[in-house]
Amino acid sequence: MNTKIKFGAIALSAALLAACGSNNSPTPVVQDAQFEVRLVNLTNAQTMSPVAMIMHNAGFNNFVDGETASIAVEILAEGGSNAQVLSEAQAATAHIASASTTGPVPPGTSSTTLGFAIPTAQVSDLRLSVMTMLIRTNDSFTGLNATNISDMAVGSTRAFTTTTWDAGTEADIETAVSMPGTGGEGFNATRDDRINLVRVHNGVVTNASAEFGLPTSALVEADRFLNPTSRIVVTRTQ
Repeated sequence: MNTKIKFGAIALSAALLAACGSNNSPTPVVQDAQFEVRLVNLTNAQTMSPVAMIMHNAGFNNFVDGETASIAVEILAEGGSNAQVLSEAQAATAHIASASTTGPVPPGTSSTTLGFAIPTAQVSDLRLSVMTMLIRTNDSFTGLNATNISDMAVGSTRAFTTTTWDAGTEADIETAVSMPGTGGEGFNATRDDRINLVRVHNGVVTNASAEFGLPTSALVEADRFLNPTSRIVVTRTQ
């Protein structure tokens, strides 16, 4: 009787040790980092086109100040479509994740908040780019260009205000037929801007002033804007 109990105890101990061994331990689950991004339109009357948001590593830029805009940027800046900007980003080796809001962003409102799951290993070099057109202009856009968010802690929120850029692809004539926000055309492959380089936008002239205005402009005082034109809010939730 005692011998059986002894062997039984030894067998049970061996089984418990085996169950606790490293070969049977569950593999730790590595969770992705989670971010939420939204854009707030700060202008008085400028509706913004659907917003392209891109998470990527260093080494990618949608545009560079003082350099010629890509066709993708021209299409967005003149017509508001971000499909080519997103495709261009997704083809880059630095690309991690990207998405678009579902519709335009009226003045004084926030875009739909977009969520991104980022592999933890890629957070240490994480950048955010955001692009949207001010649709009552010829070729302006705003957003972020490869902004570093790699040091954000879980639970933290960071807000960025944005510069407005002139794509340099279309003359800023402000006529109704030349701007999508006034019922005119969007993208036109012909580049007629005398500079043809991306640069900080000087703002619209409008027809509001008899002395300094542009008589043929379809824009009014309310269409004017100053930098910044948007606020982009990033929250790391995990």
